[in-house]
Amino acid sequence: MRTERFLTQEELGGNVFRAREISTLEKGRREPGGGAIRFLAERLTVVPGYPQPSAGSDSRLFLELSAAQAWDERNYTGARRQAQLAADAALAEGDPTGWWEMSLLAAACLRRLHDYTACLAEAELLAHHPLAAGGQPLRPQVETLLAAACQGAGRLADAVTHARRALELGLIQRLNIDQLIEVYQALVAALSESGLQDEAWGHCRTLLLPLLDAASDPQTAGKGYWAVGNVAFRRGDTAAGLRHHAKAASLLTPDADLETWAAFNRASAAVRLAEGLHDAATSQCMDHAETALSVLGGTEEDVLENLHSRGRWLQLSGNHQSAIQVLTDVYGRRTALSPQGAAEVALHLGLSRAALGDMGTAVQLLDDSAGAFSAAGALDRAGHAARLANQARAGTPVGLSARTG
Repeated sequence: MRTERFLTQEELGGNVFRAREISTLEKGRREPGGGAIRFLAERLTVVPGYPQPSAGSDSRLFLELSAAQAWDERNYTGARRQAQLAADAALAEGDPTGWWEMSLLAAACLRRLHDYTACLAEAELLAHHPLAAGGQPLRPQVETLLAAACQGAGRLADAVTHARRALELGLIQRLNIDQLIEVYQALVAALSESGLQDEAWGHCRTLLLPLLDAASDPQTAGKGYWAVGNVAFRRGDTAAGLRHHAKAASLLTPDADLETWAAFNRASAAVRLAEGLHDAATSQCMDHAETALSVLGGTEEDVLENLHSRGRWLQLSGNHQSAIQVLTDVYGRRTALSPQGAAEVALHLGLSRAALGDMGTAVQLLDDSAGAFSAAGALDRAGHAARLANQARAGTPVGLSARTG
């Protein structure tokens, strides 16, 4: 914004910030407080030729910067409020594109808050807006958000549809490398969750991996390797999963983004446990995720996913009684999880019940797991849970494997 307004760092800082302090803020090495955001917004707003706020009201620029800062601080409720105000201000200034972009940020906050139903409703409206019609460059962004929200809501077939559309439009619009990586991440995640492992791996091997070496942002590249590793684990290629997750771990650091680092460690622990990797590295992933959660706070879904991994660890240790205690607590709060996440908990809880000889409860849990997976569109996992339920029903010993191909 400073360079768009042809200001030097000295001119922007005035008598309050030195040039090197402005440089530190611009490079993301220091986070500004509310007073700094207001001062900088005012300095940027008074440049001739740019909209001026009405008396007694915050400038649109201040609202946009405040929304972005709240997002960086993971205050998604605050970010959504500021983004909505900024969208209203853009509309009042006759800038529909600015309104659309701020409205998309407000909808993205709902996804981070795990309110998938509301996120989908708002994102669908944006997808049908004239600014996102046809081949408009804004459309891939909202299709990517719709894919992620559908996956969280347990609508996996719809997630795949939106992700494929985002990629098709993104290639037509010639998105930059970092933007394409984000689209590919959404696509391979939706495909893999839906059991379409071969197609997901094909995108990873021939399209996503070559892009990651050219990514300008280490965080973006790290998320890409994370996504590739997830697909490899789900395919049963443990060596490739470990290799790509190791690469992701080298790029995703707590100093750069503690929330992303926590989410990666939480997800890495889950897929490692699904492969039966009951080792020091898996334990470290769980510890990292739990430590970060204690610092950041987090949603109930974050807490439950950590507990789920802890229960799975106990299960693989042979401590089924303790695993049942943990997993029963998680399953009792399953409405905070995605439908396929709740199905995973039911499956693991059923396995421990079967291991202790409680076959009646085990069958019910495994049947529930199969039904939930099926409803979400994860048919491979539904079939796996159904087979385990039939084994338990027949009195056949049920193994602890939870990987479904």
